[in-house]
Amino acid sequence: MRFPILASCLAIGVLAACTSDLPTTTGGNSAVRVVNAYNGPVDVLIDGAVAIPSLASGVVDTTHTSEGNHTLAFRPVGHSTGQPLSITTAVGALNTIAAVRASSGAVGGAVLDDTGSVVPAGATKLRVLHLAANAGELQVFRTQPDYHTPISWQFPFTYQAEPTALSAPYYQSTVGTWEVRIWQTPADASGWATSTLRVLVPLASGEKRTILILDNPGGGVRVEVI
Repeated sequence: MRFPILASCLAIGVLAACTSDLPTTTGGNSAVRVVNAYNGPVDVLIDGAVAIPSLASGVVDTTHTSEGNHTLAFRPVGHSTGQPLSITTAVGALNTIAAVRASSGAVGGAVLDDTGSVVPAGATKLRVLHLAANAGELQVFRTQPDYHTPISWQFPFTYQAEPTALSAPYYQSTVGTWEVRIWQTPADASGWATSTLRVLVPLASGEKRTILILDNPGGGVRVEVI
């Protein structure tokens, strides 16, 4: 089902420096950030126990757990649990896991942490993940610090289930501000001027970020930058 795009914000500034490939959390705790990119509410289970009940589609939440090896699984509300994932948590680290819709329609899991994309000094990197299971095809265009003419991010840009989400490309540019705009039609750059969903991501040397396109619980889509 397709929905009209709703703007969740006009600009998002990313100001914190990234000091490792795995984001950090405050207070020295081990934490797991969960993104519901499935097309319905899910229970989040860690080691067989419900850690987050009935997480709505398009919502991001965080739960804390002990340091070490754990099993994480998603269970659509009222249904059986999907295939579990093995995760390893560390004190002060923030793991990011998404509940996604597999090609079979069942719930699956995708690890969104990037551990292999190195950003050279003087450069920045950005990726966009279409994780709005109910939105259909979207138009995603960008400008970047070294190129100011709107250009398509990817065509066609459809929902990325695991493992596609894991292989979504980073694009590299110089230091400065990236701008990403999202709409449904038209399927070309003429929608840039009228798009209501606009994201500004200023990045310093060596930084990288990920834009998540998610279902908006009230309809349409929204974005989060991680």
